[in-house]
Amino acid sequence: MRTLLIVDDDEAIRRSLAISFRREFQILEAAEGNEALEIIRETPIDIVLLDQRLPDADGTEVLKEIKRLSPEVPVIMLTAYGTVKSSVKAMKLGAFDYIEKPYDIEEVKLTIANALKLRMLEEEINHLRLELKEKYALSGIIGKSKAMQDVFRLIKDIAPLDITVLITGETGTGKELVARAIHYNSSRANGPFVAVNCAAIPENLLESELFGYEKGAFTGAVKRKKGKIELAERGTLFLDEIGDMPSELQAKLLRFLEDRTFERLGGEENIKANVRIVAATNQDLTLAIKERRFREDLYFRLNTVTIYLPPLRKRLEDIPLLAEHFVQQYNQNFKKDVKGISPEALSLLMQYDWPGNVRELKHVIERAVALCRGEMVTPKDLALEPKEELGEEIYDLNRILERHEKAAIKKALMQTGYNKTKAAQLLGISLRSLQYKVKKYGL
Repeated sequence: MRTLLIVDDDEAIRRSLAISFRREFQILEAAEGNEALEIIRETPIDIVLLDQRLPDADGTEVLKEIKRLSPEVPVIMLTAYGTVKSSVKAMKLGAFDYIEKPYDIEEVKLTIANALKLRMLEEEINHLRLELKEKYALSGIIGKSKAMQDVFRLIKDIAPLDITVLITGETGTGKELVARAIHYNSSRANGPFVAVNCAAIPENLLESELFGYEKGAFTGAVKRKKGKIELAERGTLFLDEIGDMPSELQAKLLRFLEDRTFERLGGEENIKANVRIVAATNQDLTLAIKERRFREDLYFRLNTVTIYLPPLRKRLEDIPLLAEHFVQQYNQNFKKDVKGISPEALSLLMQYDWPGNVRELKHVIERAVALCRGEMVTPKDLALEPKEELGEEIYDLNRILERHEKAAIKKALMQTGYNKTKAAQLLGISLRSLQYKVKKYGL
């Protein structure tokens, strides 16, 4: 049961309010401001009804001290002297609302209900924010290898510094996870984390997605829309697959990085934004610069600090740790009790090349836990093919070609986030051919 503190020097008013709310709240009473503050110091309070005039203090001064001691507690002012000046002052000091005496008890009940709804919403937001911070804290990134320990140290060093960061590495290595860890370990942790995949949004839509647009900027723009940059105000904007950003848009992003201002599509207003940029790519941007696909000046602006995430095949010692972590995660998701991974299954995991990196390992363990009927994940549950040794099968040309075709298709699918249209373009085959091969290889 929540606790209501009633602070009023009129005993009749305290009694009347206590009777009205005793079924819904544990009631505490105080006749003076100092008595009320002593109660708040010693007892958790959920809501306060506070008289504007008290024998020993002005109600607004008591309000100020309450908000210092317990800023999350909603305070509703009761006043027989409901001047605009005193009411505005109380609201500025943090009062939830004020009610004039003589009051209507139904109005008091409604105001208390609204205050508690707001507090519950704030508690839920704080809980979710704490969950996110814990999830994306450094402990949420798994790895004991030297390469990953170096990454952890770098994240700790740069997270508090409000500088631009470029994260590089193959698809599936966990670049967004690192970006979130940087955000949630920075001074911007209470602000939004907004992610944009530059490869997943069509070129003609990416500009409006990033910068927003004004009403009438183009056909269908029936009202103003804020872009991702505005939505990330006082937080972090994560630009994934930055290497796929169109050249024209690169110039606009460069301007934003230089002076932190931009214009909405179809607008003339110069808007300033307080946003930290973290970018990521699986491409070699120095090669993209040579091929004139990426601006060199933008690269230097993004590349204040670079974090390189090594592929899973180069940190094999992290596989057992990651695999066990995913087993526990999917045990919880699927309400199962798989004890772990058998030595034979672990050996198979260690032999595999992991073209899709940690993301692929996660999907493999997800499937294994879902289908596992015993206490341990076995090779059969993994449905993986180990590296094939040279032997008589080397002469089976069809098998060799199929194996490499399957691997190429799998890598293309992973690289494009399982977007079959883009994967087909990457592979140089038709969408229909890709769909046939996906079905053929059980991908």
